[in-house]
Amino acid sequence: MRIILLFVFFAGVFCQRQQLKSAVQGIHCAKNQVVNKVTFYEDGAIEAECGPIPCGVSGSKCIEDQTNCRADTPFVFSGMKWAPNGQSLLLRCCSLEVGNKMYVGTDMISLGSFYAGGPVDSKDKFGHGGMEYDFVSSIRAEQGGVRIWVHRIMCSSQNEERQEQPEIRRAPPSRVDGTPNVPVDPRSFEDRRREILRQLAENQDSRPQTVEQEPQNPLKYRPRMRDQPVPNEAEARLL
Repeated sequence: MRIILLFVFFAGVFCQRQQLKSAVQGIHCAKNQVVNKVTFYEDGAIEAECGPIPCGVSGSKCIEDQTNCRADTPFVFSGMKWAPNGQSLLLRCCSLEVGNKMYVGTDMISLGSFYAGGPVDSKDKFGHGGMEYDFVSSIRAEQGGVRIWVHRIMCSSQNEERQEQPEIRRAPPSRVDGTPNVPVDPRSFEDRRREILRQLAENQDSRPQTVEQEPQNPLKYRPRMRDQPVPNEAEARLL
């Protein structure tokens, strides 16, 4: 399940402050979710999407109206709104409790680009344990675009990862998700986990040989026009 945070960004235009403030609509991530995608559209709209974390707990405690979510604290980016000046952002930062959190990097998202995190491929993992998951830990509006900071959740191999929640339709910007957490039968979870591992093993055995490519950069952007589909491939932007 993912939640959409959407508002319009026109930085540096003082005369449009009231218009900007009235255009700010959005909601924050639900408990046990983090921001895994940020898009900066050609028309200036910023869209942030939330997704479930694979392990650990998030959202137990939140603080509002922060200029940034500091990396030396357990709080990470979970929501945003305009500051009174109509130009900078105020963030909602929520606690994240995981066994290991690693800093990946920072970069600027320009108009027509986006950052997408989420589960990390096995070949791109930093460790040799369980699932790894990239997310946006903080964000800031700057003159050249939107700056993001990316961290990685590194789950222990002994941890039973969270069951992935089914994807739902995009909610209206003003809608708040209030769906309660439903207990998961551990036996059903284990059966599903074994079936997925079996399918992965079969796919690995039947995988065709391909030309070796450069490792994927964790911060990779693809141009995205508002009325055009996202292309399958795009040039990677290195830190």
